[in-house]
Amino acid sequence: MDKRDQMENSFFDPERPGSIFIAIDRYHHYTPLPGNSLRFVEGNQREITDAAFHKFLSDNVNGVKSCTYVPDVEMVRYDLNWMRDVPSPDTHMPLDKYIRQELLPYLQRSFQYPSRQISLSDAVYCSRYKGDTDCSILKKYFVQEADYMSFRRSQDERQKIYRGEANFRTPLKVVENDFGYLIFSGNEIGKEGFRECLQHIIDHYFDPHYDIGHLGVYEYPYVTEELAAHIDASYRIDHARQLNNSFEFQRENHVPQSKLPDKFINGLTPLFYSSMETTADGFMELADKFHFDPDVRAQIIPSNRDIYRLLTVMKNGYMNIHEQPFTYFKELLPVARKLERITQVRSAADFDRREFKQASMEIREAADSILKRDFDVRGHRSLKNMLDDPMVEFTVGNRRLNDVQKSVLSSGYALYIPENNREAVRHLQYCMADFGQNRMKNSSEPFPVKTYTLKEGLLHPLPTDINKKPRAVKKPENPKRHTNRLK
Repeated sequence: MDKRDQMENSFFDPERPGSIFIAIDRYHHYTPLPGNSLRFVEGNQREITDAAFHKFLSDNVNGVKSCTYVPDVEMVRYDLNWMRDVPSPDTHMPLDKYIRQELLPYLQRSFQYPSRQISLSDAVYCSRYKGDTDCSILKKYFVQEADYMSFRRSQDERQKIYRGEANFRTPLKVVENDFGYLIFSGNEIGKEGFRECLQHIIDHYFDPHYDIGHLGVYEYPYVTEELAAHIDASYRIDHARQLNNSFEFQRENHVPQSKLPDKFINGLTPLFYSSMETTADGFMELADKFHFDPDVRAQIIPSNRDIYRLLTVMKNGYMNIHEQPFTYFKELLPVARKLERITQVRSAADFDRREFKQASMEIREAADSILKRDFDVRGHRSLKNMLDDPMVEFTVGNRRLNDVQKSVLSSGYALYIPENNREAVRHLQYCMADFGQNRMKNSSEPFPVKTYTLKEGLLHPLPTDINKKPRAVKKPENPKRHTNRLK
């Protein structure tokens, strides 16, 4: 190296001893930040150099807190008696290239060996479980620990999940609803999760047990240490069978807003919003948006397409007989043809508005009847479906019905509730389901159907003679009442 170049070297003094710290991933999956990949320390004062190397370890540990997994990085320390032959970095050459193509080959040629070598994964483990990043002395002990083996397996698993990509890709995709937030990376696994999440929401749009309230879809441009733990967190590893890892989108898989930094919430860029109303227009707006989104390509399952068509008929009071048929097309066709005939008139004077309204009401009611008969749609549930649903509570007067009592009503029988035999709620002693009107009926008198009551947890049918209106008890007459009459 030219003497003049050496003297102008701003990285180290070539005429003095020094140390070189290098952090490198031999698989080239991860490149540390420039300040974390290479450092020069002048002099040979052990305490100063040890402290500098400890900081180097700590900075690299902190640098991967926002990574997908702990990269396979080795952190090495070389202590040299003099630095005069060390090739100085070229400010025009990327630091990673300088390390691989110039610095490491020089150290190998000059038979320099590391005085210290620590893997980044070991340093991260020690930082989490031992409280110190410098683990070279402790390694022979903690490699036998169960926590260490579990940590390494977890990191190996995450490396496979992210296909060797140590950094999260941006922008992040964010799905928000009443349950909380789901955050997806721009990596392949994150794209898969975002795609599955939107398809899941579209598939369950009408599901009464998956009422997410509303839907917001956003982008976020950064990955921070606070966010890293929540990115792709709905991905679940099949530890039991080790056969089928998958995403889950239930309430418990969402991140509550309280766990997310304010700057994240305020920095979201809106992409789409839906109030998730159970309407044909609301459903198709969502389905169309993400069917034509190249990152999602959502599809509509057959049952949802039928529900959409029935809701459309209920909304419009009309079914175009020339449209593409669907499952219930033939069932609705007679009324639809009737409407077609009513509207096919030569002049406005020939149009019978009253007849049209009647036929329109008929087809609405027919579509609603099919919807309640063959489906269980959020916002359009039949009374029978609600009675058969263990998650739906029914309270009659002061009595909360259990599943056994609900099954009586669902089967078309009546129920006698003795707890309601009080003046304030006596009109609720008897109840039964009116499936025609889709409502509950209550009375103080028995209904003309088989009636059951619950005693000590068991159902008992009421005897026929008891299954009648109880006679009112007449108060005894005061015998002195007649003695005060005027004669």
